[in-house]
Amino acid sequence: MNSAPTNQDPDELVVEVNEKQAIFLETVYTHRYKIAGMIGGRGSGKSITLSDFLLLAMGELPKAKCGWGVPTIKKAKSKLTSGLKAGWKRHGLKEYDFRTGEGCFVLWREPPAHFDRPHEAPDIWENCISFPNGFVIEFESFKMAAAENRGANYDLYVIDEGLNFKKEWLKVVLPTLRANVGVYNSTFHQMLAVFSSPPWDLSGQWMYDIEEQAKAEPDKYFFLEVKTKDNLAFLPADYLDTLQKNLSRLEYQVEVEGERLSKMPHNFYPSFQHHIHVCKEESEELEGRACRNGELLYNTSLPLEASLDFNAHFTSATLWQSDRVEARLVDNLFCKEPDTNADGVAMTMAQTLATMLATEYAGHRCKQIVLTGDRNGKNKSAGSTKSMFDQVAEVLEGEGWTVDTEPLNYNPPHIDKFKDLNTVFAEGSIDLVRIRIDGIRCKATVISMDNSPLNADFTKSKKSESSKIDQERATHLSDTVDYYILWKLKGGKRWSGSGGEDFDLDYF
Repeated sequence: MNSAPTNQDPDELVVEVNEKQAIFLETVYTHRYKIAGMIGGRGSGKSITLSDFLLLAMGELPKAKCGWGVPTIKKAKSKLTSGLKAGWKRHGLKEYDFRTGEGCFVLWREPPAHFDRPHEAPDIWENCISFPNGFVIEFESFKMAAAENRGANYDLYVIDEGLNFKKEWLKVVLPTLRANVGVYNSTFHQMLAVFSSPPWDLSGQWMYDIEEQAKAEPDKYFFLEVKTKDNLAFLPADYLDTLQKNLSRLEYQVEVEGERLSKMPHNFYPSFQHHIHVCKEESEELEGRACRNGELLYNTSLPLEASLDFNAHFTSATLWQSDRVEARLVDNLFCKEPDTNADGVAMTMAQTLATMLATEYAGHRCKQIVLTGDRNGKNKSAGSTKSMFDQVAEVLEGEGWTVDTEPLNYNPPHIDKFKDLNTVFAEGSIDLVRIRIDGIRCKATVISMDNSPLNADFTKSKKSESSKIDQERATHLSDTVDYYILWKLKGGKRWSGSGGEDFDLDYF
């Protein structure tokens, strides 16, 4: 594939690209499209294609202005600059040095006087990349004030990582492709080019609309999907093996194999596998552990960790024991209505659940427990002036337990939560704790996880919690699993012995 010649280096350089990159670049170079889109997996060469695309456009559109839409300019500069420079370096281009006067492009400042200016020069050069022939790339920020970008005039527009670009912002972008009508006879003129990694959430699925448009109107729209395997000739020999070992199964399927989430099982835990995570009988893996009444994972000599979920009509907990490499779900408890204590005094739901725990584990030898879970548990409940976590701690401390309280204090973005949980269940990294579940004692939790549908926006569907099914089969218990794993991802437990502390997570 030949590079576009620059004013400073008229000789053409020959650089190698993979077959899919060549198809994309040749197609947009020889045919005029309204929109051209490329979705590329990890290591597929998408970023290199973008840098080559811009060089070709630069050669075709002297004195033109290319818009580049990004969520935030600061983050875009830090993430994109190195990739562009690396791509252009293959063509012999280097950044302009104002001390020596050598170089082929200027980043984030007004170019020297001998650089041509575009037909419509930018008002702010600090958001621009400029070339000697007057071709300028201008970054636009959309996250905070998309409407402010209305009224601009561009000859070309690019979007990188379209999965982070909202479809509604296209209503601002497309009308700006109106500059210099009749000035250029180039396939690049007034084109929108979209590049992206495979989208994870609903907001990024709009890129596949380009594929449907290309099927319906192939003369106006072009779409190409590139997978990691398409670029193996330019990657280390062990690249795929490394990714497979370090990505979750779901991440590997989407970002390497190119599978679309819309075609995958609609369960919130696609990486949760019964044959791996659920124990129903003794095995060599469990030999030597002290068990109670035939239970598979419980050890009476180890501390407990309780993940709590507080609801007015169904308050529940999963009980765990862990070491550095494994977290074992040993029990689940729940109550559907408040009870009375030994003196006949009415208890809250939190106190009722705590009393159940204290009774069930009265013979536990190591009476140490950490409480984590639902951040709403820091609120006061009806019938008490104390928070729900404090109520549970008070009951357990009254029965001789040492209690640490470490509730979560923030919910992560839906897609991050979904990916993190499934990365743990995929067991793709030795640095992450493994989850094992007593499938006999915790059957209700397993059912709860199996009955947790995935919404299009990567939230967990909670319809079962308002249905007439037994609430132990709804998503409540699965929520306690989520709380526990996310808590573990940020360090697990801290035994201070003082109790009543928030677990201050920068993640949450």
